[in-house]
Amino acid sequence: AFYTPLKLVEKEAIRCRKLVQDLLTFSRAGKEEKEIVDVKEVIEEAVSPVTAQSKVSEVEFVKEIESALPKICANRNQIQQVIINLCNNALDVMPAGGKLTVRACKALRNEKDFVEIQVQDTGPGIPEEIQSRIFEPFFTTKEVGKGTGLGLSLVYEIVQKNDGFITFQTQAGQGTTFYVYLPAG
Repeated sequence: AFYTPLKLVEKEAIRCRKLVQDLLTFSRAGKEEKEIVDVKEVIEEAVSPVTAQSKVSEVEFVKEIESALPKICANRNQIQQVIINLCNNALDVMPAGGKLTVRACKALRNEKDFVEIQVQDTGPGIPEEIQSRIFEPFFTTKEVGKGTGLGLSLVYEIVQKNDGFITFQTQAGQGTTFYVYLPAG
């Protein structure tokens, strides 16, 4: 008779732990050291758990990384967190399967060299009415207990603290691509 209530308590405890972890990561976002980072290595390390998860969710996982990427000066763990968060969100919006693509290439923006990291899904796309809010802290479209609403706001914060910027393109029924730009050097 106690099984169901205990399961609910356990589920809520796990949800609370995740929220606290996200809050701690969010509060520490600017306090860690930057170093010269090989983006290819960072992506490889970040996507290894995502690769396993994509197989379980029947999502085709594709990696396209330009061979001669410039190095960046950034916080390695934070950049991995950005990639993991974007990939996890992509997997979440494709519960019936799809295609997740992670790309990295050189890019020129405002006459400056950047490394561009793309995370693309074939999910339903982001509805127009919420596009302006997706980077707000605590904004989420996930059902109660499934998300904290810190994922994309944390991604935005980390990218900014690493002197970069993030944009996205989305189309209903066609999916979404996030573009993360980090300065080369």
